[in-house]
Amino acid sequence: MGGSPSIPAPPPPPNPMDAARANDLFYRSSLNTYIEKQPEIADLEQNLREKYAPRQRDLERQMSALDLQKSAQAGLQVERELGPQRSLEAMRRQFEMSPNAFATQQGLGQQAAVQFARLYGQSPMNFVPQQVQQSQGAGQVDYLSGLPRTGIV
Repeated sequence: MGGSPSIPAPPPPPNPMDAARANDLFYRSSLNTYIEKQPEIADLEQNLREKYAPRQRDLERQMSALDLQKSAQAGLQVERELGPQRSLEAMRRQFEMSPNAFATQQGLGQQAAVQFARLYGQSPMNFVPQQVQQSQGAGQVDYLSGLPRTGIV
């Protein structure tokens, strides 16, 4: 049952000087090839730039415009949903933080209404359209309607 091992012996290690010489030769030949081919590569890059750069810039402008449009629409949607709540919250916070400033603002508003009435001879509320005066709030608006649904949002 004893015999030679089934795994052959590994080859001897390479000579470090030969390996270094081979690496140096490969590196030099790679550099020489790169230097030789550089004008061709530069011409190819320039041709590709001339061919595709205008299209790429056009696509980048379109993507930028779409991004701005989407962010503006999202901002409008949020403002539409949360605007009144934000206004009330800001007034409440102002009243809590500085009741004097709140009272001053309220007084200035009343004074402006009185001055308006003196100047025009009517209450400022008469100049507000009737549907706005008696409105129960604006109807729900979907700013994203009419845009194709991508499934992402």
